[in-house]
Amino acid sequence: MSTNDRRSVVRPVVSESDIALVFSAASAMLHRRLLKHGPGAYAGPHEILGTIAEEYDELLDAVRSNGDDDTAAELLDIAVGCVFGVASLFTLGRIPSEAVMP
Repeated sequence: MSTNDRRSVVRPVVSESDIALVFSAASAMLHRRLLKHGPGAYAGPHEILGTIAEEYDELLDAVRSNGDDDTAAELLDIAVGCVFGVASLFTLGRIPSEAVMP
């Protein structure tokens, strides 16, 4: 399939309300993560990468088993790891506020 063929595929439009719902779910998961593990920042990029890599491995397993619910859960876990990772870097003074809110 050429690049042009891919562009002609009609994809459903993701609504703003669907995106808001997913952000809400990720926010709730982040809150649960904070309750479970506490608000202590990741030590740095290596710990962030380790967390995301572990979640990515779980995502691969979910995709291979064709489990849409599991895939969604792992994607949200990755999102939470990414958000908390950026917050950790900001808290540690390793990135400026402009990197968080460009």
